[in-house]
Amino acid sequence: MSRGGRFRFSLETVLKVRGLREEQARWEVARAQTELERSRRALQETKDLRIRLARELQKGDREWTPQDFAILKTYLEHLKSAVEGFQQRVEEHKIDLQKKTEILTQRYQERRLLEQLREKHYARYRRELAKTMENETEAIVLGRFKRSF
Repeated sequence: MSRGGRFRFSLETVLKVRGLREEQARWEVARAQTELERSRRALQETKDLRIRLARELQKGDREWTPQDFAILKTYLEHLKSAVEGFQQRVEEHKIDLQKKTEILTQRYQERRLLEQLREKHYARYRRELAKTMENETEAIVLGRFKRSF
């Protein structure tokens, strides 16, 4: 008479896979954030070095030979191009991070939708189980009641 069995959600495997995909997307977002921060730090360090060298050149504390000046000028130009390259990398990393964040949001929504569906199925299962138990209890009570007459 008892319904037996336990709750089974037919999409449980899909839910687990979606959870794993979401976790993977979180790791990807974290990695993209780390890369962006690394690029920003490199950009800032390069800018600081360039500013420091330009100030040193402007101070006039040191006598510059034409060769030293040419080398320093070439180095400053190299740093300028490095700054531009790092700025471009920072922008690329921002775009990459934005894309990965959107993917994470999508995967979160997919997993959450399946969890809500699972909760609805579980609530229906609980209602059916309660109804079955109520009917069984009622049958037992009525069965005993009839015996006492």
